Amino acid sequence: MKGYRHKLVIAMLLACVPLDGNTAVNVAENHVMESSEVVLRAVLKKNTRCLKCHSREKFKSLDDGEQMSLQVLPQAYLSSAHGEVTCIGCHEAIGNRKHPSRKTNIAVSSQREYSLQLNQSCRNCHTGKYTRYEGSIHASLVSKGNTIAPLCTDCHSAHAVESMAVYKPVTGLPCKNCHADIFDAYAASVHGKARKNGNVIRAGHIQAPVCANCHRAHDVTAVAFGDNLKAECLGCHEDVKLAHDRWLPNAGLHLDVVSCAACHAPVAERRIDLQLVDNITRLPVGGKQGHEVLQKQLEIIDQADGNIDPLRLWNLVRQCGQQDKALNITLRGRMEVSSGAEAHRLARSGLAVRNCDSCHQSGSEPFEDVVISIIRPDGRTLHYQADKEILGSMASVGSVSDFYVLGGTRVKLLDILLLLAIFAGFAIPAGHFTMGRIIRKKESKGGQ
Repeated sequence: MKGYRHKLVIAMLLACVPLDGNTAVNVAENHVMESSEVVLRAVLKKNTRCLKCHSREKFKSLDDGEQMSLQVLPQAYLSSAHGEVTCIGCHEAIGNRKHPSRKTNIAVSSQREYSLQLNQSCRNCHTGKYTRYEGSIHASLVSKGNTIAPLCTDCHSAHAVESMAVYKPVTGLPCKNCHADIFDAYAASVHGKARKNGNVIRAGHIQAPVCANCHRAHDVTAVAFGDNLKAECLGCHEDVKLAHDRWLPNAGLHLDVVSCAACHAPVAERRIDLQLVDNITRLPVGGKQGHEVLQKQLEIIDQADGNIDPLRLWNLVRQCGQQDKALNITLRGRMEVSSGAEAHRLARSGLAVRNCDSCHQSGSEPFEDVVISIIRPDGRTLHYQADKEILGSMASVGSVSDFYVLGGTRVKLLDILLLLAIFAGFAIPAGHFTMGRIIRKKESKGGQ
């Protein structure tokens, strides 16, 4: 109310004084600047009182027996992006009450629990970013009780919050704090080297990607499942289909069933990933869709001996369909690299795999390692080891109907049937011709 009356008085004064347009604008701008300075001085005064004590090395005993540091370095905080925000803007439980006192002596069970509580205060100012964070794999892990999944302060710091403008992606921070092996692989890749040595690819037309370009900053997603990774690659390499059509037969089919990294990370180990998908919606099975029956069955098999053979796969699909009539699943086969780190170790295009025999021959390396994957409720992917015979068994051919590699996957029974069909194709006409001659000879003898 005071603010409203203050603005009203200023407006009345401006209305009573004959000013030209420019003078009125200047007066208004000066007043806004002066008001901002007054507010800033008040904020700094309040924060100075807090920092007078909290600049010292102090600790608080927590319920779990740990000690939590209460020290805030004044220079780091005042020069941060939150330097003009009052301390109680986040620490609302303290408010304007006398501090410290018994009323403001908050019991804290653990440092993680305290960080979880304060994480909600970020929403007050950063609503959009916080909403996107809530839909991320990080927030999903937090909700499932993961104690090392990142909160806002894990990436942005608690009191030395930096503006995004000062972040240096080439350092890998803050992502590198948790994903060091993946960042090291990225740094050695064609993308990492381009980012380090000029930040451009293809004669300066496109910037080399960093973590947030593919995984996003706040609504962080895992791109390994389904077509997410392919979509991210095509976002920059939009002419990839034309480039592959020039030399690769059935380029479109290859792009559907072979991940980019499987060829463009030439030193990586490759495997066949049979992804469980809904046969109707063509969406990955698991995650927020439910499908608890299927995941439970996979866990039982994995705990038993950790190997899914063709017959078990057939029974799994059949039982899940019986228990849940709405569950209509199939397996979508894709050739992938065997780890997340290797998926980031991309080489320049001239070093990519172009040898057809590396896949299209019996016993080739990628077909020796087969996994079945499903999305966990927290958004991550679970892999279950499978028998490589799944790719060539009649028992599983109905479930793995979307994946066949000429020369790489062979259904032996179909080979036998094909040979029999070819033999029959020659034998039947030959037999018919032979029988005809025999009959004609008998008839000619009988006539004599």
